[in-house]
Amino acid sequence: MAFKGIGNRTIRLALLRCDTHGYWYAPFMARCDAELLARNDAACHYYFADIFDAGRLVIPRVPGFEIANCWDADYGRAQAFAETFMGTPKPCRTVKEATEGIDAAFIADCSGDGHDHVKLATPFLKKGIPVFVDKPFAPTYRECRKLIELARENRTIVMSASLLEYNPTARRFRDRFAEIDPVTLVVAKGLGSAGLAGVIHGLALIRNLLGDGVEWVQAMGTTPLAPGLAPDLNSSKSMVVEEGELVVPMSYLNLHYKSGQEALVINTGIDTFPDRCDFYASAFSRGGAIHSPAIGDPEFLAGGEVIVKLFRQMVRTGKQTVSYDSLKEKIAIVEAGRKSVRLGRRVYLHEIMK
Repeated sequence: MAFKGIGNRTIRLALLRCDTHGYWYAPFMARCDAELLARNDAACHYYFADIFDAGRLVIPRVPGFEIANCWDADYGRAQAFAETFMGTPKPCRTVKEATEGIDAAFIADCSGDGHDHVKLATPFLKKGIPVFVDKPFAPTYRECRKLIELARENRTIVMSASLLEYNPTARRFRDRFAEIDPVTLVVAKGLGSAGLAGVIHGLALIRNLLGDGVEWVQAMGTTPLAPGLAPDLNSSKSMVVEEGELVVPMSYLNLHYKSGQEALVINTGIDTFPDRCDFYASAFSRGGAIHSPAIGDPEFLAGGEVIVKLFRQMVRTGKQTVSYDSLKEKIAIVEAGRKSVRLGRRVYLHEIMK
């Protein structure tokens, strides 16, 4: 029997990986101690706290969740996370333990390339438990398909979403396209040096503005991986080795749509805009050009709220809120981009999505 959803009862959730994205998404779903949040993730506290009262968090709440279990490869981090969230989550020593007594799972991932997502999601999917997988959904198209097949085989659902793909600020910018209609080219300032976790953001912004329907991809260039990123977060599945060092492919990523529209993502280094994680887009046509405002950490809150609500809807109704075809196209674009850098030519998505 297929997963039919749990209705309107409280969703007992397992949260995996207590990194910055764990701390970023969890306050939408559960109460936390502001002082401990400041101690354990100062960046999240900075954006969530009232400007006049650091002890008061103003992040929008999405009711209907209870974080029942939490897990991290570092058990101490899981313990600190549980303490931050008022002692409600049970810190688990193993992923298997985290699968017990819950309705859904949320795999957080701030800076990784997704190379462990199949491993982390499999125990939940095999038990028929729906899973949210943070960006990037998977490092390769093969693993993307594997996650979807696991969900289908076990009659449950898997979901993934990126903050920029569901960001209301970007969507308001998209509404301005009518000013210069028809838009023929969109350019996005992306982020390359954070690995695939960064590249996926610029791609997600383009997809927010132009949607699905890419025909081919042409990419070039590599960007040095930013110093200080944990090496275990990025694997050879998504990176390139140059002169013995890991570098990020797709410094320039051109997407050609079946509609004839073009998009270009310029994946710069982190230090291009060092104060906060800002993204920008510009749209062009024969009628002129328009430019977006900064879309960064403060604006990410509204996108996070949308994603958590979509996740809640999926668990409650048992119906997909993000289509598998859309998930597959996004990762196929990534794989086509890497292949294009390697081969020096455009790569059609049908070459990847066989």
